[in-house]
Amino acid sequence: MRKRDEWLDLARKLDWDFTYVTEKDVYPEAMSGRPWLPHAKWAEWDEPYRTTFTEYVTNQRTKEASVGAVREVIGNAEDFEKLDPSWLSGLKLHAATLPLAEFGACIGNLRAARFGRDSAWRIMATFGALDELRHTQIPLLLMHDLVAWNEQFDWTHKFYHTKNWLSVATRHLLDELLLTSDAIEFSVATHFVLETGFTNLQFVGLSSLAHDVGDRMFEKMVNSIQTDEARHAQIGPAVLAILVQHDRPYAQALVDKWFWRTWHLFAVVTGFTMDYLTPLAHRTASFKEFMEEWILDQFENNLKRLGLEKPWYWNQFLEAIEIYHHMAYASAYTYRLTTWFDFVVPSPEERAWLARKYPKTWHLIDPVWERIADRWRSSGPGVEAYSMGTTPFALCDLCQMTLSGGVPIDNTAQVIEYDKRKYIFCSEPCFRIFSREPERYAEHRSIPNRMLAGDAPANQLALIREYFELGENVWGKDIFSGAYPWLKEHP
Repeated sequence: MRKRDEWLDLARKLDWDFTYVTEKDVYPEAMSGRPWLPHAKWAEWDEPYRTTFTEYVTNQRTKEASVGAVREVIGNAEDFEKLDPSWLSGLKLHAATLPLAEFGACIGNLRAARFGRDSAWRIMATFGALDELRHTQIPLLLMHDLVAWNEQFDWTHKFYHTKNWLSVATRHLLDELLLTSDAIEFSVATHFVLETGFTNLQFVGLSSLAHDVGDRMFEKMVNSIQTDEARHAQIGPAVLAILVQHDRPYAQALVDKWFWRTWHLFAVVTGFTMDYLTPLAHRTASFKEFMEEWILDQFENNLKRLGLEKPWYWNQFLEAIEIYHHMAYASAYTYRLTTWFDFVVPSPEERAWLARKYPKTWHLIDPVWERIADRWRSSGPGVEAYSMGTTPFALCDLCQMTLSGGVPIDNTAQVIEYDKRKYIFCSEPCFRIFSREPERYAEHRSIPNRMLAGDAPANQLALIREYFELGENVWGKDIFSGAYPWLKEHP
C-alpha cells in the first residue's frame, strides 16, 4: 500500500477537461465568481495544511468526545448558576448569534465545494462545510438544556428566525456574505477577512476570558470550533493570492468592504462582552487591546504578503476602535427592552478602568453613564420600563446598526438621495459600500422604514412584544434593576 504522501497530491488534484460542455458551462461566472479565469490560471491553488478524509473524521471524533465529556461534568444549569450574571448575558448574546450563522457558512462552503475553480479548493470547502455544520450543532446542543432554567437561552435557536432589529442587522450581513455571494467573494470575505482575523478575537481572546471567569463549557466550545476555523481559514489567502494576480483592484475592494462590515458586527457581539459584561476582576485586557493583539498586526501582515493595501478608511477604523462599541452599548442599554439579553451599568471602578484603557475618548462617554446613574438614583431600583428610550431608534441603511458612529459631540452619519429616496448611513465606509453597489442594497428596508410603511408597529411596546417577539420575561433588562450599592456610595 502506498504511503500517505505518495498518493495525497494525486487525490486532491483531480481536475479534468470537459468534452460535452464548456468549462464556463460547468463553472458559470455568476456562481464561481469574477474575474472568470480558465482552470489553468487556478491550477497553482494550494493549501498549506493538507488532510485526508480519514484523518479529518478521526480528529473530529476526538474533539466531539472531548466536548461531550466536558458537557457531562459542567454542562448543567446548576453549573451556569454559579457564573456572574453579567457574563451570562454575554453568553446569551454569543449563543444566539453563533450557531445559525455557522449554518449559513455551511451553505457558503457547499457552494464553493461545487463551484470552486480547483479540486483541492473544493475538497477543502467540503471539509469546511462539515466543520460549519458541527459548529451549528454544538451551541444548539449545549444551550438547549438551559432554556428551562432561563428562557432567554431559547434565542440561541430563535434569534435568526425573528424580526428583532439586531437579527435583521446580522442577517443583512450574513445573508449577503454566506448565502448569496459567489465562491470567490465568499472565500475572500469568510476565509480571509473573517477567519484569519476576527475569529481569533472571538475564539482565542474571548476564550481566555471564559477561562478566567470560570465558564469552562464556553471555553471548551469555542476552542473546539477554533481548531476547525484555523484549518479551513487557509482557503481565503490561497484564493486571494490568485485574484490579486488578475484583478488587484477588485481584490482590494472585496477586502475593504468585508473588513468594515465584519468589524461592525464583532464590535457589538465581542466588544460588549469584553468591556462591559465580563466581571472587572477577570478582564485581562480591553476590547481595543484584543483587537490590536489579534487583528491589527496580523491583518496588516497578511495584506502586505499578498500585495494589498490597508483599507482606505484605516484611520477611521482605528478611531472607531476607540469609541464605536462604547457608543453602541450605551444606545443598546437605553433600548434594552428590544434585546433578549440583559445589561449592566458600569460601576465607578469599571469606568475608571475604561478611562485607563481608552484615554482618548472615554471622557466623552463617561457623562452618559453618569446621567444614567443619576436617573437610577432619582427613580429608585426596579423602575425598569421608565428608563427606556421612548422615541424610535435610527438605524443605518447599510449595516442596519444604530447610528453610533463618531463621538457624542460629532456624529458621522451621512444622508444621500438615490432613486428618489433618502438613505442614512452611520459612517462614510457604509455610505461608500452602498454607493458602489446600490442595486444590491437599495430595496432593503430597515426597522424604521417598516414602521413608516405601516408594516411594523410604531408603538414601542407593540413593536417589542409583537414584532420583535419579546415578552416581559425575555426582553432585556438592567441585570440589577438599578439596585447598585455604589449608587449610594457615590452620590
